[in-house]
Amino acid sequence: MLSRLAVAVGLLVVGIVADVGSTYVAIAGGEYVEGSPVGSALIGRFGLVPGMLLTKAAGMVVIGVPVAVAGGTRRLVATVMCAGVGILSLGAATRNILLMAGLWAW
Repeated sequence: MLSRLAVAVGLLVVGIVADVGSTYVAIAGGEYVEGSPVGSALIGRFGLVPGMLLTKAAGMVVIGVPVAVAGGTRRLVATVMCAGVGILSLGAATRNILLMAGLWAW
């Protein structure tokens, strides 16, 4: 049986791959606008993939610090960080797909 941390890491990897892949397709298909101001700044400064990965790292910090301050164990903090960023990445990928399909208004 997989641990929660292993599932969270899997969710993180799937989310990042889906987000980066759908972003590439969205950019190739037309105009693309990054939904996050932090993401826009990091992508503009470091390029698409490095900027997106730095955005994911920033998201992990934003999610993990409150859990750590609240007294979460290292394992709990890592699980919440990975799962949180994975879910947010899947949401961004869904947004990209809806944008490409014309079902998401700017």
